[in-house]
Amino acid sequence: MGCPGEFELELNQTVTQAELEDVFSTNFGYQIKGINLRRAGDQRYIILLSNEGEIYDDRIGNGDRFRYIGEGVPEKGDQPETAANRALKEATRDLIPIYFFTSVEGVDAYEYEGLVDVMNHTYVNDGERMVYRFEMQTLGSAGWDEYTDARATIMTAADEDPSLTETTAREQTTRLARSSAFAKQVKRAYGDTCAACGAARRSPDGNPEVEAAHIFPKADGGIDRVHNGLALCRLHHWAFDTGWFTVTDDFEIILNDRTDETVPKEIRALEGAQLTVPEKPTKQPSPDALQAHRELHGME
Repeated sequence: MGCPGEFELELNQTVTQAELEDVFSTNFGYQIKGINLRRAGDQRYIILLSNEGEIYDDRIGNGDRFRYIGEGVPEKGDQPETAANRALKEATRDLIPIYFFTSVEGVDAYEYEGLVDVMNHTYVNDGERMVYRFEMQTLGSAGWDEYTDARATIMTAADEDPSLTETTAREQTTRLARSSAFAKQVKRAYGDTCAACGAARRSPDGNPEVEAAHIFPKADGGIDRVHNGLALCRLHHWAFDTGWFTVTDDFEIILNDRTDETVPKEIRALEGAQLTVPEKPTKQPSPDALQAHRELHGME
């Protein structure tokens, strides 16, 4: 395996440890488990194991989301920030391939669940000690090249792809990978800062408050492209999605005056302000997306 993108396994395929090591061109020298940080050239990647019967309280269900507990056994007390735990923390923002396998303790069989992403992390007391708790999401992709293809699509400039809705079959098959890449790229483009109010709040664990908002709504089929995205704090994400405010082609914030409801004072403070957008034009909101948002909420 020359690099993580050259992947040879299929989703739900079961392999032995020797076969897994052959795929990744690595030799563990012990029964593989937990968080395994590896490098191929300049690319870091992680082989992540959830072992049924192990000491960790990993909550792996049947949905897209699950919880994973960090590295560090109970008898050694609080989990330290090891290189492996740090890598998972960094994956909340950085593009680090994470290949996820499940297994049963003591059985030489590893089922490949595909790529996963770290949504957020906390350092919390589990009743006995402090542990790293990672909220994860499966991406429905077997190889890193599929994820990077999705990321490249997200960065497509508005003039190269002026459509506002998803259309192709491939876009549907990479929905989760594309959604994950969209969130990371939008927040990165805006420096983890709210485009409306400039807030750059972080949790005690370092997770940014800002969220990646679609300008033309995802619920209406809106595309996962940076030019159809804004980084907004939770309050202003809600206010934008519900139509309390919209934005002109010159990035001026205008309020909804077509309602009998009292405008919340936190929203009223935005009236006439300029949206803060990335300097690079290809990462800025497209006029078509902004117009679609204004039309959707009757403010065109």
